[in-house]
Amino acid sequence: MNITIFGGTGQTGLLVIEKALAAGHNVTVFARTPAKISVKSENLTIIKGELSELNNIERAVKDADAVISVLGPTKDTKGLVIADGVKNIISAMEKNEVKRLIATATPGFKDSSDRFQFSFSFAVFMIKTLMKNSYQNIVETGNNIAKSSLDWTIVRLPMLSNNPASGNIYAGYIGDKNVKLFSLSRPDLADFLLQQIEDTKYLHASPVISN
Repeated sequence: MNITIFGGTGQTGLLVIEKALAAGHNVTVFARTPAKISVKSENLTIIKGELSELNNIERAVKDADAVISVLGPTKDTKGLVIADGVKNIISAMEKNEVKRLIATATPGFKDSSDRFQFSFSFAVFMIKTLMKNSYQNIVETGNNIAKSSLDWTIVRLPMLSNNPASGNIYAGYIGDKNVKLFSLSRPDLADFLLQQIEDTKYLHASPVISN
């Protein structure tokens, strides 16, 4: 398949690139700083650009079978740069009739299947209080995706680790006893994201995943 990846210069994004190539996909990566991508392959195309550059985003998603976004705000994020960037990705996908979008978020974005759990609620409260811009980007990103015409899945994440892949991934919703706040390896996350390309179990849903 032809896979387009946004956020490919981070630790998780690089793993997604490597695993997608290993699975035989043709991969296009949209990156502000292509030099951060050390992966080399004849099946890898890198398009340099900013999330505000709609024409370059359209080049990246054209002819894609699926788009994976591991974009996310940091504590230094100003304004709604991530949310606005994802809005541009959605617009480019809709224009080019690319339907499948798999994106990451945090439990700051709510799903209707969530139930109250103190640890998650407290974590979200702290982020909302101490990292207001990050929280707003997460919520607006989720809202923009959820109201789009795309075949979307939002994968919500707990704290990530660099532990090896375990192959043991639990997908559920806040309030499920098996969903852990501090337990997900990046290799397992990368595997799960790639599985969603063809798996429609979580179509139009926002599961939280953990080990």
